[in-house]
Amino acid sequence: MSNDYEKSISGTVHYLLRVELPTNSTLHVNLLDVTCAEAPAKELARQVIPHAETTGLDFTLLYKMADVLPDHRYAIRARIETTEQVIFATTKDHAVQLGVDHLRPEDVIVRNVRTKPDGNF
Repeated sequence: MSNDYEKSISGTVHYLLRVELPTNSTLHVNLLDVTCAEAPAKELARQVIPHAETTGLDFTLLYKMADVLPDHRYAIRARIETTEQVIFATTKDHAVQLGVDHLRPEDVIVRNVRTKPDGNF
């Protein structure tokens, strides 16, 4: 069996505050190999959804099975930002198992934060 094919993992990002997202909010969702704590996480997939306040917070990440290694740990990180600041972000990794068929969507929780967007979590 070849490892050149792709699989997907999908879900919805949720924030717990009962507020509307500001106009021009952007959702960023990353699938990462977080095995080595001493090194930056390796990105396997990314989705950027502009106008998240109207398009919603659902995501689908496509990843290559060739990137999935035995005994590695994988996680989803997400953030919602405006042009001025990050307003919501995951505060801990949302662990996922790769290489399996996900029958239920992932529910990723982001928490209120107030920082400048710099591409990092």
